[in-house]
Amino acid sequence: MNQPREKLQLVASNEQHLRVIHSWFTNFDEIFTWGGPAMHYPMPIETFVQTLQAPHLRSYGLVDQDANLLAFGQHYVRLGRHHLGRLVVNPQERGRGLGKILVTNLLAKAGLDRSATGASLFVFASNVVAYRCYQALGFTEAVYPETMPANMDNCLYMVRD
Repeated sequence: MNQPREKLQLVASNEQHLRVIHSWFTNFDEIFTWGGPAMHYPMPIETFVQTLQAPHLRSYGLVDQDANLLAFGQHYVRLGRHHLGRLVVNPQERGRGLGKILVTNLLAKAGLDRSATGASLFVFASNVVAYRCYQALGFTEAVYPETMPANMDNCLYMVRD
């Protein structure tokens, strides 16, 4: 794996970031798997941006020294944990270890909020690359304590203390 050498920074995402992310999805399966039941394809850019700007979500972009968006993720409190969601790496930048950098930095940001402890996320069982990334970062499978959300039948719930 080719680790990034440039200076990377996690910044609060803006509308321009969301517009860039919109272009990363090319079909229904990709956007639905990533974004959940509120997502559809094709999806008007205005609806996409509005959906990602829900008040309870904290959204961040991983950018390089030229402010190019390399990855994106959100966090919020769910069941007493910092829950990570809508994690995505720019398709042209995959395989460089950016997922680990994104998650590590998101966890640091989320940890500043003392209203929750530990972390959680969902990953589709078929997404082996993401699963291994999360496992390498200390996440383990756990039983989800509630009924799984609508589009999550094939998902695994992972936690980290």
